[in-house]
Amino acid sequence: MAAAPPPTPPSPRPAPAPAPSAIRLSPLEGFMPRAYVRQIICFPTTASSTTNAAQATDTLSRGLAALARDVPYVLSRVVDNPPGTAPNVAVSAPCLRIEDVFTTHDLPRDSPTYAALEAAHFPPAAFLTPGIIPPAALPPHAPSPPVLLARASRCAGGDGGGILLCVALHHAVADITGLGALLALWAAHCRGGEPAPFDARRVDRGPLFAAAAHSHPDLDPVLTPLPRLLHLATPEELARPAGRSQAGRAGAALSHDDDSAYQTAVFYFARARLRALKEAANAHVAAREAAAAWVSTGDVLSALLWSAILGAGEHEDEGEDEGDGDGDGTRVSTLSFPVQFRAILRPPLPRGFLGAAFMMTATRAPHRGVCRIVRSPAVVETAAAAADPIDAVGLGAVDIPALADAALAIRRAAAAVDDAAVRQVLAHLEARPDGAGAGAPPLVLGLPRYVAGGGSSVSVVSWADQGVYELDWGAAVGRCGAVRLAKMGYERDPIILPRLPGEDGGLEVIMSYERGTMKKLIEGPIMRRFAVLRCLS
Repeated sequence: MAAAPPPTPPSPRPAPAPAPSAIRLSPLEGFMPRAYVRQIICFPTTASSTTNAAQATDTLSRGLAALARDVPYVLSRVVDNPPGTAPNVAVSAPCLRIEDVFTTHDLPRDSPTYAALEAAHFPPAAFLTPGIIPPAALPPHAPSPPVLLARASRCAGGDGGGILLCVALHHAVADITGLGALLALWAAHCRGGEPAPFDARRVDRGPLFAAAAHSHPDLDPVLTPLPRLLHLATPEELARPAGRSQAGRAGAALSHDDDSAYQTAVFYFARARLRALKEAANAHVAAREAAAAWVSTGDVLSALLWSAILGAGEHEDEGEDEGDGDGDGTRVSTLSFPVQFRAILRPPLPRGFLGAAFMMTATRAPHRGVCRIVRSPAVVETAAAAADPIDAVGLGAVDIPALADAALAIRRAAAAVDDAAVRQVLAHLEARPDGAGAGAPPLVLGLPRYVAGGGSSVSVVSWADQGVYELDWGAAVGRCGAVRLAKMGYERDPIILPRLPGEDGGLEVIMSYERGTMKKLIEGPIMRRFAVLRCLS
Protein backbone atom coordinates (compact mmCIF):
# COMPACT_ATOMS: atom_id res chain seq x y z
CA MET A 1 0.00 0.00 0.00
CA ALA A 2 1.32 3.42 -0.91
CA ALA A 3 2.16 5.73 1.92
CA ALA A 4 -0.43 8.33 2.72
CA PRO A 5 0.50 11.79 1.49
CA PRO A 6 1.64 14.20 4.21
CA PRO A 7 -1.12 16.35 5.63
CA THR A 8 -1.59 19.71 4.01
CA PRO A 9 -0.44 22.48 6.36
CA PRO A 10 -3.21 24.78 7.45
CA SER A 11 -3.54 27.99 5.49
CA PRO A 12 -2.52 31.12 7.38
CA ARG A 13 -5.40 32.96 8.93
CA PRO A 14 -6.34 35.80 6.56
CA ALA A 15 -6.07 39.37 7.80
CA PRO A 16 -9.40 40.96 8.69
CA ALA A 17 -11.05 42.71 5.78
CA PRO A 18 -10.97 46.51 5.86
CA ALA A 19 -14.08 48.13 7.19
CA PRO A 20 -16.71 49.63 4.91
CA SER A 21 -16.33 53.26 3.90
CA ALA A 22 -18.82 54.36 6.57
CA ILE A 23 -15.96 54.18 9.09
CA ARG A 24 -13.20 55.27 6.77
CA LEU A 25 -10.37 56.82 8.75
CA SER A 26 -9.19 60.33 7.94
CA PRO A 27 -6.01 61.40 6.11
CA LEU A 28 -4.67 62.67 9.43
CA GLU A 29 -5.29 59.32 11.12
CA GLY A 30 -3.35 57.63 8.35
CA PHE A 31 -0.42 59.82 9.38
CA MET A 32 -0.57 58.94 13.09
CA PRO A 33 2.10 56.79 14.77
CA ARG A 34 1.43 53.06 14.74
CA ALA A 35 1.29 53.01 18.50
CA TYR A 36 -1.18 53.24 21.36
CA VAL A 37 -2.29 56.26 23.36
CA ARG A 38 -2.24 54.94 26.92
CA GLN A 39 -3.53 56.14 30.26
CA ILE A 40 -3.78 54.45 33.65
CA ILE A 41 -6.89 55.56 35.53
CA CYS A 42 -6.92 54.80 39.25
CA PHE A 43 -10.24 54.11 40.98
CA PRO A 44 -10.67 53.70 44.73
CA THR A 45 -13.34 51.10 45.40
CA THR A 46 -15.60 51.31 48.44
CA ALA A 47 -13.98 48.33 50.19
CA SER A 48 -11.19 45.84 49.68
CA SER A 49 -13.39 42.78 49.35
CA THR A 50 -13.13 40.57 46.31
CA THR A 51 -16.89 40.92 45.84
CA ASN A 52 -16.72 44.69 45.34
CA ALA A 53 -13.71 44.43 43.05
CA ALA A 54 -15.54 41.83 40.98
CA GLN A 55 -18.60 44.07 40.76
CA ALA A 56 -16.43 46.91 39.49
CA THR A 57 -14.75 44.84 36.78
CA ASP A 58 -18.06 43.27 35.77
CA THR A 59 -19.57 46.74 35.44
CA LEU A 60 -16.63 47.85 33.28
CA SER A 61 -17.07 44.80 31.05
CA ARG A 62 -20.81 45.32 30.60
CA GLY A 63 -20.29 49.03 29.99
CA LEU A 64 -17.74 48.28 27.29
CA ALA A 65 -20.15 45.85 25.61
CA ALA A 66 -22.75 48.64 25.48
CA LEU A 67 -20.12 51.05 24.16
CA ALA A 68 -19.32 48.61 21.36
CA ARG A 69 -22.91 48.88 20.16
CA ASP A 70 -22.39 52.63 19.70
CA VAL A 71 -18.81 52.40 18.39
CA PRO A 72 -18.42 48.95 16.81
CA TYR A 73 -14.81 49.48 15.76
CA VAL A 74 -13.61 49.17 19.36
CA LEU A 75 -13.85 45.44 18.54
CA SER A 76 -11.88 45.85 15.29
CA ARG A 77 -8.24 45.66 14.30
CA VAL A 78 -6.01 48.24 12.65
CA VAL A 79 -5.06 47.08 9.15
CA ASP A 80 -3.16 48.48 6.19
CA ASN A 81 -4.84 49.87 3.11
CA PRO A 82 -3.23 49.21 -0.29
CA PRO A 83 -0.34 51.57 -1.15
CA GLY A 84 -1.53 54.84 -2.62
CA THR A 85 -4.91 54.65 -0.88
CA ALA A 86 -5.91 57.58 1.30
CA PRO A 87 -5.60 56.99 4.12
CA ASN A 88 -3.06 54.17 4.20
CA VAL A 89 -4.63 52.68 7.32
CA ALA A 90 -8.10 51.26 8.03
CA VAL A 91 -10.05 49.44 10.68
CA SER A 92 -11.32 45.95 10.07
CA ALA A 93 -14.90 44.86 10.40
CA PRO A 94 -15.55 44.05 14.08
CA CYS A 95 -13.91 40.69 14.71
CA LEU A 96 -13.04 40.60 18.41
CA ARG A 97 -14.99 39.78 21.56
CA ILE A 98 -15.22 41.87 24.70
CA GLU A 99 -13.01 39.36 26.51
CA ASP A 100 -10.38 39.78 23.78
CA VAL A 101 -10.00 43.50 24.39
CA PHE A 102 -10.88 43.81 28.10
CA THR A 103 -9.16 41.64 30.68
CA THR A 104 -8.83 41.63 34.46
CA HIS A 105 -5.76 41.01 36.55
CA ASP A 106 -5.05 40.54 40.26
CA LEU A 107 -1.91 42.32 41.40
CA PRO A 108 0.55 40.30 43.52
CA ARG A 109 -0.15 40.21 47.24
CA ASP A 110 3.15 41.93 47.98
CA SER A 111 2.38 44.84 45.65
CA PRO A 112 1.40 48.21 47.17
CA THR A 113 -2.20 48.62 48.23
CA TYR A 114 -4.30 51.37 46.69
CA ALA A 115 -4.02 53.37 49.91
CA ALA A 116 -0.22 53.12 49.77
CA LEU A 117 -0.20 54.23 46.14
CA GLU A 118 -2.47 57.16 46.98
CA ALA A 119 -0.30 58.23 49.92
CA ALA A 120 2.72 58.30 47.59
CA HIS A 121 0.79 60.23 44.91
CA PHE A 122 0.71 57.20 42.58
CA PRO A 123 4.42 57.05 41.63
CA PRO A 124 4.97 56.08 37.97
CA ALA A 125 7.35 53.23 38.90
CA ALA A 126 4.46 51.44 40.62
CA PHE A 127 2.81 50.94 37.24
CA LEU A 128 5.75 48.92 35.92
CA THR A 129 4.32 45.92 37.79
CA PRO A 130 3.93 43.25 35.09
CA GLY A 131 0.38 42.89 33.86
CA ILE A 132 -0.94 46.39 34.59
CA ILE A 133 -0.44 47.37 30.96
CA PRO A 134 -1.99 44.84 28.54
CA PRO A 135 1.00 43.01 27.02
CA ALA A 136 -0.31 43.46 23.46
CA ALA A 137 -0.30 47.23 23.97
CA LEU A 138 3.51 47.18 24.25
CA PRO A 139 5.82 46.95 21.24
CA PRO A 140 6.48 45.08 19.12
CA HIS A 141 2.85 45.18 18.03
CA ALA A 142 1.06 42.51 16.05
CA PRO A 143 0.70 43.15 12.29
CA SER A 144 -3.01 43.92 12.80
CA PRO A 145 -3.29 45.15 16.38
CA PRO A 146 -6.63 45.64 18.14
CA VAL A 147 -8.07 49.13 18.08
CA LEU A 148 -8.64 49.02 21.85
CA LEU A 149 -7.00 47.16 24.70
CA ALA A 150 -7.97 47.65 28.33
CA ARG A 151 -7.09 45.88 31.55
CA ALA A 152 -8.47 46.34 35.07
CA SER A 153 -5.93 45.36 37.73
CA ARG A 154 -7.31 44.73 41.20
CA CYS A 155 -5.06 46.13 43.90
CA ALA A 156 -3.93 44.02 46.82
CA GLY A 157 -6.31 44.26 49.77
CA GLY A 158 -5.61 45.17 53.35
CA ASP A 159 -6.40 48.84 53.87
CA GLY A 160 -8.72 49.67 51.02
CA GLY A 161 -9.14 48.24 47.57
CA GLY A 162 -8.83 49.84 44.21
CA ILE A 163 -8.83 49.30 40.47
CA LEU A 164 -6.07 50.40 38.10
CA LEU A 165 -7.66 50.65 34.65
CA CYS A 166 -5.13 50.84 31.84
CA VAL A 167 -6.74 51.95 28.57
CA ALA A 168 -4.77 51.75 25.33
CA LEU A 169 -6.43 53.17 22.21
CA HIS A 170 -4.62 52.97 18.89
CA HIS A 171 -3.40 56.35 17.68
CA ALA A 172 -4.69 55.55 14.18
CA VAL A 173 -8.25 56.06 15.42
CA ALA A 174 -7.95 58.81 18.03
CA ASP A 175 -5.98 61.52 19.75
CA ILE A 176 -6.00 62.14 23.50
CA THR A 177 -9.21 64.19 23.23
CA GLY A 178 -10.84 61.33 21.33
CA LEU A 179 -9.74 58.94 24.06
CA GLY A 180 -11.37 61.23 26.61
CA ALA A 181 -14.61 61.24 24.62
CA LEU A 182 -14.53 57.43 24.43
CA LEU A 183 -13.99 57.21 28.19
CA ALA A 184 -16.99 59.48 28.73
CA LEU A 185 -19.18 57.12 26.69
CA TRP A 186 -17.83 54.09 28.56
CA ALA A 187 -18.52 55.77 31.90
CA ALA A 188 -22.08 56.65 30.86
CA HIS A 189 -22.80 53.02 30.01
CA CYS A 190 -21.28 51.89 33.32
CA ARG A 191 -23.68 54.21 35.18
CA GLY A 192 -26.62 52.39 33.66
CA GLY A 193 -30.05 53.84 33.08
CA GLU A 194 -31.43 54.89 29.74
CA PRO A 195 -28.49 55.95 27.54
CA ALA A 196 -28.71 59.06 25.42
CA PRO A 197 -29.06 58.37 21.68
CA PHE A 198 -25.64 58.07 20.08
CA ASP A 199 -24.81 60.80 17.55
CA ALA A 200 -23.27 59.07 14.52
CA ARG A 201 -21.45 62.29 13.60
CA ARG A 202 -19.04 61.52 16.42
CA VAL A 203 -17.42 58.78 14.33
CA ASP A 204 -17.91 60.36 10.89
CA ARG A 205 -14.57 61.35 9.35
CA GLY A 206 -16.22 62.66 6.18
CA PRO A 207 -15.73 66.34 7.14
CA LEU A 208 -11.96 65.76 7.18
CA PHE A 209 -11.71 64.89 3.48
CA ALA A 210 -11.16 67.33 0.63
CA ALA A 211 -14.76 67.02 -0.58
CA ALA A 212 -15.84 68.72 2.64
CA ALA A 213 -13.57 71.74 2.12
CA HIS A 214 -16.21 73.80 0.30
CA SER A 215 -14.62 77.06 1.42
CA HIS A 216 -11.28 76.21 -0.19
CA PRO A 217 -12.03 74.70 -3.63
CA ASP A 218 -8.85 76.13 -5.13
CA LEU A 219 -6.51 74.08 -2.95
CA ASP A 220 -4.43 71.71 -5.05
CA PRO A 221 -2.02 69.85 -2.76
CA VAL A 222 -0.20 68.34 -5.73
CA LEU A 223 0.70 71.73 -7.21
CA THR A 224 1.16 73.85 -4.10
CA PRO A 225 4.15 73.76 -1.73
CA LEU A 226 3.99 72.05 1.63
CA PRO A 227 1.42 73.62 3.97
CA ARG A 228 2.79 75.79 6.75
CA LEU A 229 1.92 73.17 9.39
CA LEU A 230 3.70 70.33 7.60
CA HIS A 231 7.40 69.97 6.85
CA LEU A 232 10.06 67.53 5.74
CA ALA A 233 12.23 66.37 8.62
CA THR A 234 15.26 68.64 8.86
CA PRO A 235 18.87 67.48 9.26
CA GLU A 236 18.77 68.79 12.83
CA GLU A 237 15.68 66.70 13.62
CA LEU A 238 17.12 63.61 11.97
CA ALA A 239 20.33 64.01 13.98
CA ARG A 240 18.49 64.13 17.33
CA PRO A 241 17.44 60.96 19.18
CA ALA A 242 14.63 59.42 17.15
CA GLY A 243 11.15 60.38 18.18
CA ARG A 244 12.17 62.69 21.01
CA SER A 245 8.97 63.75 22.75
CA GLN A 246 6.84 62.73 19.77
CA ALA A 247 3.69 60.66 20.04
CA GLY A 248 5.36 57.59 18.58
CA ARG A 249 7.87 57.59 21.40
CA ALA A 250 5.05 57.07 23.87
CA GLY A 251 4.55 53.63 22.39
CA ALA A 252 8.10 52.56 23.13
CA ALA A 253 8.70 49.54 25.29
CA LEU A 254 9.03 50.34 28.97
CA SER A 255 12.66 49.21 28.85
CA HIS A 256 13.46 50.79 25.47
CA ASP A 257 16.42 52.69 26.94
CA ASP A 258 18.35 52.19 30.16
CA ASP A 259 15.59 53.23 32.53
CA SER A 260 18.05 53.48 35.42
CA ALA A 261 19.52 56.54 33.69
CA TYR A 262 16.14 58.29 33.58
CA GLN A 263 13.72 59.55 36.18
CA THR A 264 10.01 60.23 35.75
CA ALA A 265 8.58 63.00 37.90
CA VAL A 266 5.09 64.32 38.61
CA PHE A 267 4.95 67.98 39.64
CA TYR A 268 1.91 69.84 40.97
CA PHE A 269 1.16 73.47 40.13
CA ALA A 270 -1.41 75.05 42.46
CA ARG A 271 -4.32 76.83 40.88
CA ALA A 272 -3.83 80.02 42.93
CA ARG A 273 -0.23 80.42 41.81
CA LEU A 274 -1.04 79.89 38.16
CA ARG A 275 -3.97 82.32 38.40
CA ALA A 276 -1.76 85.02 39.93
CA LEU A 277 0.81 84.58 37.16
CA LYS A 278 -1.89 84.69 34.48
CA GLU A 279 -3.43 87.85 35.90
CA ALA A 280 -0.04 89.57 36.09
CA ALA A 281 0.81 88.54 32.53
CA ASN A 282 -2.58 89.67 31.20
CA ALA A 283 -2.22 93.04 32.93
CA HIS A 284 1.09 93.55 31.14
CA VAL A 285 -0.39 92.41 27.80
CA ALA A 286 -3.40 94.72 28.15
CA ALA A 287 -1.17 97.71 28.90
CA ARG A 288 1.10 97.06 25.94
CA GLU A 289 -1.06 95.67 23.14
CA ALA A 290 -3.25 97.99 21.06
CA ALA A 291 -5.68 95.23 20.09
CA ALA A 292 -7.46 92.94 22.52
CA ALA A 293 -5.05 90.19 23.51
CA TRP A 294 -4.90 87.72 26.37
CA VAL A 295 -3.14 84.60 27.60
CA SER A 296 -4.59 81.51 29.26
CA THR A 297 -3.48 79.51 32.27
CA GLY A 298 -2.21 76.86 29.87
CA ASP A 299 -0.13 79.44 27.99
CA VAL A 300 1.47 80.61 31.23
CA LEU A 301 2.18 77.07 32.44
CA SER A 302 3.66 76.12 29.06
CA ALA A 303 5.93 79.19 29.20
CA LEU A 304 7.09 78.23 32.70
CA LEU A 305 7.83 74.66 31.61
CA TRP A 306 9.65 75.88 28.50
CA SER A 307 11.87 78.09 30.65
CA ALA A 308 12.41 75.46 33.36
CA ILE A 309 13.60 72.82 30.92
CA LEU A 310 15.97 75.15 29.12
CA GLY A 311 17.29 76.34 32.47
CA ALA A 312 17.90 72.76 33.61
CA GLY A 313 20.47 72.38 30.86
CA GLU A 314 18.42 69.78 29.03
CA HIS A 315 20.21 70.72 25.84
CA GLU A 316 23.81 70.88 27.04
CA ASP A 317 24.74 68.32 24.40
CA GLU A 318 23.89 70.90 21.75
CA GLY A 319 26.83 73.11 22.68
CA GLU A 320 25.48 75.68 25.14
CA ASP A 321 27.81 77.72 27.26
CA GLU A 322 27.34 78.12 30.99
CA GLY A 323 24.35 80.08 32.24
CA ASP A 324 21.59 80.40 29.69
CA GLY A 325 23.64 78.70 26.97
CA ASP A 326 23.50 81.70 24.66
CA GLY A 327 26.83 83.44 24.76
CA ASP A 328 26.16 85.88 21.92
CA GLY A 329 22.42 86.24 22.48
CA THR A 330 21.45 84.95 19.04
CA ARG A 331 20.20 81.44 19.80
CA VAL A 332 16.55 80.71 19.12
CA SER A 333 14.38 78.29 21.07
CA THR A 334 11.33 76.50 19.69
CA LEU A 335 8.33 75.36 21.71
CA SER A 336 6.21 72.77 19.88
CA PHE A 337 2.70 71.86 21.00
CA PRO A 338 -0.54 70.36 19.64
CA VAL A 339 -3.75 72.29 18.99
CA GLN A 340 -6.96 70.31 18.69
CA PHE A 341 -9.21 71.63 15.93
CA ARG A 342 -12.68 70.23 16.69
CA ALA A 343 -14.07 73.72 17.27
CA ILE A 344 -11.81 75.36 14.67
CA LEU A 345 -13.12 73.67 11.52
CA ARG A 346 -15.99 75.30 9.65
CA PRO A 347 -18.46 73.81 10.27
CA PRO A 348 -17.04 72.53 13.56
CA LEU A 349 -16.76 68.88 14.42
CA PRO A 350 -18.94 67.57 17.25
CA ARG A 351 -17.39 68.30 20.62
CA GLY A 352 -17.34 64.59 21.37
CA PHE A 353 -15.72 63.62 18.04
CA LEU A 354 -13.93 60.31 18.65
CA GLY A 355 -11.21 60.51 16.00
CA ALA A 356 -7.89 62.33 15.77
CA ALA A 357 -8.33 66.07 15.25
CA PHE A 358 -5.22 68.03 16.12
CA MET A 359 -2.39 69.90 14.44
CA MET A 360 1.13 70.46 15.72
CA THR A 361 2.37 74.02 15.76
CA ALA A 362 5.23 75.93 17.35
CA THR A 363 6.45 79.30 18.46
CA ARG A 364 9.99 80.63 18.60
CA ALA A 365 11.65 83.10 20.93
CA PRO A 366 15.17 84.15 21.91
CA HIS A 367 16.66 81.36 24.00
CA ARG A 368 18.02 83.86 26.52
CA GLY A 369 14.65 85.56 27.03
CA VAL A 370 12.86 82.27 27.71
CA CYS A 371 15.54 81.19 30.19
CA ARG A 372 15.19 84.40 32.19
CA ILE A 373 11.44 84.31 32.89
CA VAL A 374 12.30 83.57 36.53
CA ARG A 375 15.45 85.03 38.02
CA SER A 376 18.16 82.59 39.03
CA PRO A 377 19.34 81.91 41.61
CA ALA A 378 15.96 81.90 43.30
CA VAL A 379 15.34 84.76 45.70
CA VAL A 380 14.64 83.53 49.22
CA GLU A 381 11.51 85.23 50.49
CA THR A 382 11.64 86.93 53.84
CA ALA A 383 8.79 86.60 56.32
CA ALA A 384 7.71 90.12 55.47
CA ALA A 385 7.73 89.38 51.75
CA ALA A 386 5.75 86.20 52.31
CA ALA A 387 3.00 88.29 53.90
CA ASP A 388 2.61 90.19 50.64
CA PRO A 389 -0.02 88.40 48.49
CA ILE A 390 2.13 89.02 45.40
CA ASP A 391 5.37 87.67 46.85
CA ALA A 392 3.44 84.88 48.57
CA VAL A 393 3.02 83.24 45.19
CA GLY A 394 6.54 84.03 44.09
CA LEU A 395 5.88 86.82 41.62
CA GLY A 396 8.70 88.90 43.04
CA ALA A 397 11.20 86.67 41.22
CA VAL A 398 9.35 86.66 37.90
CA ASP A 399 10.20 88.85 34.93
CA ILE A 400 6.55 89.51 34.09
CA PRO A 401 7.28 91.09 30.66
CA ALA A 402 9.36 88.03 29.70
CA LEU A 403 6.62 85.68 30.92
CA ALA A 404 3.95 87.68 29.09
CA ASP A 405 6.00 87.70 25.88
CA ALA A 406 6.46 83.93 25.92
CA ALA A 407 2.84 83.20 26.86
CA LEU A 408 1.49 85.59 24.22
CA ALA A 409 3.71 84.02 21.56
CA ILE A 410 2.20 80.64 22.48
CA ARG A 411 -1.35 82.05 22.32
CA ARG A 412 -0.75 83.61 18.90
CA ALA A 413 0.75 80.42 17.49
CA ALA A 414 -2.31 78.50 18.66
CA ALA A 415 -4.67 81.13 17.19
CA ALA A 416 -2.93 80.82 13.81
CA VAL A 417 -4.21 77.24 13.53
CA ASP A 418 -7.42 78.10 11.69
CA ASP A 419 -9.76 76.29 9.31
CA ALA A 420 -7.66 77.14 6.25
CA ALA A 421 -4.41 75.93 7.83
CA VAL A 422 -6.02 72.66 8.92
CA ARG A 423 -7.66 72.07 5.51
CA GLN A 424 -4.34 72.58 3.73
CA VAL A 425 -2.68 69.86 5.79
CA LEU A 426 -5.61 67.44 5.43
CA ALA A 427 -5.76 67.96 1.66
CA HIS A 428 -2.03 67.38 1.30
CA LEU A 429 -2.11 64.18 3.36
CA GLU A 430 -5.10 62.93 1.38
CA ALA A 431 -3.39 63.59 -1.96
CA ARG A 432 -0.11 62.04 -0.85
CA PRO A 433 -0.94 59.25 1.61
CA ASP A 434 2.48 57.64 1.17
CA GLY A 435 4.39 60.77 2.19
CA ALA A 436 6.82 62.85 0.19
CA GLY A 437 8.00 60.00 -2.02
CA ALA A 438 10.91 57.59 -2.21
CA GLY A 439 14.19 59.00 -0.97
CA ALA A 440 12.64 62.11 0.58
CA PRO A 441 12.85 62.82 4.31
CA PRO A 442 9.73 61.88 6.25
CA LEU A 443 6.86 64.33 6.58
CA VAL A 444 6.41 65.79 10.05
CA LEU A 445 3.41 67.64 11.47
CA GLY A 446 4.02 71.21 12.55
CA LEU A 447 6.96 73.55 12.15
CA PRO A 448 10.58 72.35 12.33
CA ARG A 449 11.64 71.80 15.92
CA TYR A 450 15.02 73.42 15.37
CA VAL A 451 16.07 76.48 13.42
CA ALA A 452 18.72 75.90 10.77
CA GLY A 453 22.09 75.45 12.39
CA GLY A 454 20.82 74.49 15.83
CA GLY A 455 18.91 76.13 18.64
CA SER A 456 17.02 74.62 21.53
CA SER A 457 13.70 72.82 21.41
CA VAL A 458 11.04 71.75 23.90
CA SER A 459 7.56 70.29 23.43
CA VAL A 460 4.61 70.55 25.81
CA VAL A 461 1.49 68.42 25.42
CA SER A 462 -1.64 69.28 27.38
CA TRP A 463 -4.32 66.82 28.47
CA ALA A 464 -5.72 69.42 30.89
CA ASP A 465 -9.18 69.58 29.32
CA GLN A 466 -9.74 65.84 29.00
CA GLY A 467 -12.20 65.85 31.92
CA VAL A 468 -11.44 62.37 33.26
CA TYR A 469 -11.95 63.41 36.89
CA GLU A 470 -15.46 64.68 36.17
CA LEU A 471 -16.69 61.30 34.90
CA ASP A 472 -19.08 59.30 37.09
CA TRP A 473 -18.67 55.59 36.33
CA GLY A 474 -21.55 54.48 38.55
CA ALA A 475 -21.78 53.10 42.07
CA ALA A 476 -19.66 50.00 41.44
CA VAL A 477 -16.70 51.80 39.85
CA GLY A 478 -16.90 55.33 41.21
CA ARG A 479 -14.82 58.30 40.13
CA CYS A 480 -11.22 58.59 39.06
CA GLY A 481 -8.70 59.21 41.83
CA ALA A 482 -5.65 59.80 39.63
CA VAL A 483 -4.41 59.61 36.04
CA ARG A 484 -0.89 58.35 35.48
CA LEU A 485 1.57 56.91 33.00
CA ALA A 486 4.11 54.24 33.86
CA LYS A 487 7.73 55.24 34.49
CA MET A 488 9.45 56.03 31.20
CA GLY A 489 12.94 54.73 30.43
CA TYR A 490 13.53 57.48 27.90
CA GLU A 491 13.37 61.24 27.55
CA ARG A 492 9.91 62.77 27.51
CA ASP A 493 9.10 66.46 27.56
CA PRO A 494 6.18 67.62 29.75
CA ILE A 495 2.66 66.27 29.53
CA ILE A 496 0.12 68.36 31.45
CA LEU A 497 -2.22 65.77 33.00
CA PRO A 498 -6.01 66.20 33.23
CA ARG A 499 -7.09 69.09 35.44
CA LEU A 500 -7.68 68.05 39.05
CA PRO A 501 -11.22 68.48 40.42
CA GLY A 502 -12.43 70.97 42.99
CA GLU A 503 -12.10 74.70 43.55
CA ASP A 504 -8.52 74.31 44.78
CA GLY A 505 -7.56 71.88 42.04
CA GLY A 506 -4.43 72.61 40.10
CA LEU A 507 -2.51 70.86 37.35
CA GLU A 508 -0.11 67.93 37.49
CA VAL A 509 2.69 67.61 34.96
CA ILE A 510 4.61 64.41 34.17
CA MET A 511 8.01 64.33 32.44
CA SER A 512 11.07 62.11 32.13
CA TYR A 513 14.73 63.12 31.86
CA GLU A 514 18.19 61.86 32.63
CA ARG A 515 19.00 61.96 36.33
CA GLY A 516 21.36 64.93 36.09
CA THR A 517 18.84 67.00 34.15
CA MET A 518 16.02 66.04 36.50
CA LYS A 519 18.08 67.07 39.52
CA LYS A 520 18.71 70.51 38.02
CA LEU A 521 15.05 70.80 37.04
CA ILE A 522 13.88 70.00 40.58
CA GLU A 523 16.38 72.40 42.13
CA GLY A 524 15.82 75.15 39.58
CA PRO A 525 14.01 78.39 40.46
CA ILE A 526 10.75 77.65 38.62
CA MET A 527 10.04 74.25 40.15
CA ARG A 528 11.23 75.36 43.60
CA ARG A 529 9.03 78.45 43.58
CA PHE A 530 5.91 77.40 41.69
CA ALA A 531 5.66 73.59 41.80
CA VAL A 532 5.53 70.75 44.30
CA LEU A 533 7.35 67.53 43.46
CA ARG A 534 4.70 64.91 44.12
CA CYS A 535 6.63 61.79 43.15
CA LEU A 536 9.89 60.79 41.51
CA SER A 537 10.54 57.35 40.04
